[in-house]
Amino acid sequence: MKKLLLLALGGLAFTTASAQTEKGTTYWGASLGNLRYSKVKQQNSNFAVSLYPTVGKFVADKFLLGVTADLGYRNSKREGFYDSSIRQITYGAVPFARYYLVGADKHRLFGQLNAGLVWLNTKSEGSFGSSSNTNPYGILGLGLGYNYFLTPGAALEATAGYNRNGVDGTSNGTFSIRAGFAIFLPSRQAATVPTE
Repeated sequence: MKKLLLLALGGLAFTTASAQTEKGTTYWGASLGNLRYSKVKQQNSNFAVSLYPTVGKFVADKFLLGVTADLGYRNSKREGFYDSSIRQITYGAVPFARYYLVGADKHRLFGQLNAGLVWLNTKSEGSFGSSSNTNPYGILGLGLGYNYFLTPGAALEATAGYNRNGVDGTSNGTFSIRAGFAIFLPSRQAATVPTE
């Protein structure tokens, strides 16, 4: 009887673990990235941070489609002979496709492709006046990530990726690292235990 109970519990744990990335599971997440702060001689300062709320759905086992909101803030100030300040706000939506490569128990690795459109609002003030403008730019990128499951439905997440950004006909590449938290909600069918 004891062996049968242990076998049943083991089977339930495996079913719960595999349900994390199966078709129908809903994904909610949020991560931080581009975190920077610097201050030089009490005159020059620079602060930046980005927040990435994310939602998605597993359309097949291990295959997630979703969208990430790209929300960023940057403030840079310089004091001296010419005082200046620049404030930048980014906002936009970046759809992505993610495939979970390998994983066991609490660990899952994934690869991800993303492409979208983001707007950059820049406001600058200085000794010679002020200006404000908003420009859209495209993003195309790829990355690798890792989920560590604290519980069957909640995980810590880290991603490292490379994005190609295009602004005003020019493009540049950026490497970024993000860290955050994710929730995996199984579909009602996966959560229901069939009865005979």
